[in-house]
Amino acid sequence: MAEDSMAGRATAVPPTAKSGQGVIPALITGVMIQGLAKGCTYPLLSILLAGIVPSFWNGVSAAATGLGFLLGVLLVPPFARRFGSGTTALCGIVLIAVSLAALSVVRDFASIFALRLVLGCAANMLFIVAETGLNTFVSPGRRGRVIGIYAAGGALGYVIGPSIVAALPDSPGPLLLGCAAVVALALLPLARARRPLDRCVAPASAGRLWPTVRAFPFVFALLFGASAIDAIVLGLLPVIAQAQAFSIEAGALFVAVFHVGLLLGQPLVGVSLDRFGRRRTVLGCCLLSLGCAGALVLGHQLGFWLAAGAMFVWGGSNYGLYTAGLALIGDRYRGEALSAATTAFAAVYALAAIVAPLLTGQALESIGAAGFFLVVGAFYLLALLYGAASFRPLEPTRCRA
Repeated sequence: MAEDSMAGRATAVPPTAKSGQGVIPALITGVMIQGLAKGCTYPLLSILLAGIVPSFWNGVSAAATGLGFLLGVLLVPPFARRFGSGTTALCGIVLIAVSLAALSVVRDFASIFALRLVLGCAANMLFIVAETGLNTFVSPGRRGRVIGIYAAGGALGYVIGPSIVAALPDSPGPLLLGCAAVVALALLPLARARRPLDRCVAPASAGRLWPTVRAFPFVFALLFGASAIDAIVLGLLPVIAQAQAFSIEAGALFVAVFHVGLLLGQPLVGVSLDRFGRRRTVLGCCLLSLGCAGALVLGHQLGFWLAAGAMFVWGGSNYGLYTAGLALIGDRYRGEALSAATTAFAAVYALAAIVAPLLTGQALESIGAAGFFLVVGAFYLLALLYGAASFRPLEPTRCRA
């Protein structure tokens, strides 16, 4: 893939060591705190609605968060231009905390749907600014490691949150109120980062999103595939496992193992990005994911422990494509173009999270569980072949041949 030096229009002050002091730890800490609450919220709201509405409407409610993500993609650029990027992130945290507090007392479908929509929108107010800020302030030689730690911090809630809900399934109100209090704690580190973010992170123009995707299609295609697979695993893996003759309990354990691998794998992916280079890391993640998907085609013949091992490795390598993608757009873009690329990343992630489970649910009836893993493997194989032949990203100086 050909390189270019596309850079954003200068709409913010270039970052300096002084202006960025403490910003990176503040962003990682703020997102990690919010992620802990989010990991509780997803399963908790599904349990809450299970006694109120049929399963179909429970699924519709879950989709509201994804729709909120898309709404956030549209609202963040003009809001950040008006009030500043750092202020946008703080407003996102406030909206999340208020919405969670409201969810602790409401019990009707319409209110829960609306508040989940707000949650998704507010989350993107935080994530778009945080991910743009990380790439703005971190140096290229440390970018992979920093983003790997950020990705692991954000994923921590998906491992811890469901465990908390499993321990206290009959206390949705107090748990949601507790989640609101936890999210409010993120205001403390992010308040410190507000002024540097306002000064140095240039808000995006919504009109630049599609041109940004067209200029770097391979990376956005990797993001869509990795995000789609993560969403399918989170929502449908127990069903897929059951179709392969595993028990439903084993399927639930596979989801947990997949996300533990995701969590532990991202710092390793980050180190690899800086030490071995962007291209080699992307190809390595594709190769590992291809091997895991190929092994999982065997289903129950593989045995529980080998299947769990494949899930563990797959979780880290698949999400490694997201981590690598963030580093790649940080290498390629600056200023307003970086904000546009990060916003486009959020849009592609949201679309994948909405579309993939819907299509997979229907496709499983015709292609079966083994067919699903074959299709997934074909995606990784195509990405591996194309990447090996044509992908030539910018690399840290010490990684260049």
